[in-house]
Amino acid sequence: MAAFSEPIVYVIDDDAQSGRAVAELVRTFGHQVRTFQNPREFVEQLDGIDQQQVGCVITDLRMSGVDGMEVLQRILDREVALPVIIVTAYAETAVTVRALRRGAVAVLDKPFRDDELWSFVQEALGRSEQEVARNQRQRELLERFTRLSPQDRQVLQLILEGCKNRTMAKRLDVSLRTIENRRRRVFDMMQADSVAELTRMVVEFEHRLPPTAPTGEAWLTLPFERVA
Repeated sequence: MAAFSEPIVYVIDDDAQSGRAVAELVRTFGHQVRTFQNPREFVEQLDGIDQQQVGCVITDLRMSGVDGMEVLQRILDREVALPVIIVTAYAETAVTVRALRRGAVAVLDKPFRDDELWSFVQEALGRSEQEVARNQRQRELLERFTRLSPQDRQVLQLILEGCKNRTMAKRLDVSLRTIENRRRRVFDMMQADSVAELTRMVVEFEHRLPPTAPTGEAWLTLPFERVA
């Protein structure tokens, strides 16, 4: 399991009093909070946020200079794992739909209930954890794949096709010993113990899937049901 950083909730509101109220409420949830009265200041600091930082953003919709929708878009453009919750006193259906389609966790009408915000903050942090884990896994797999030579990758492709060693040797016009060596190198470089694990790595990398538990663990925790 990845060791996640302590979550940080970023609160953005050009109304200082409103921003402080939201920040204090979030602190009662037990989370670290960083507040920004100037949304442009937050946007300028986005590049400096660690890629492994778990967190979320609570931003007002209507602000001078940079509004909540632009904050959302800037986060999407930089691919930072910070899901966004938008709060507004001027809710409009069209804006809500657009925000949700762009990936916002929620658009909350002011005034909102404490439990509403708590629920969406928990959802947002859960999404952030998953995205941080996915990004970390992608970097790990990328490093492993880049260590494979073009010849190794040919063998990996044939392994995934289910080819036997002798078939690979004929198709690549090399000796059986060469195939065995390349096959061994593929498993070593990818840190895999089985063809199933290799396949899972390729699928995870190509489709940016969340990391999965190692093969053979999930079934161990299934409940026992006696068959009559």
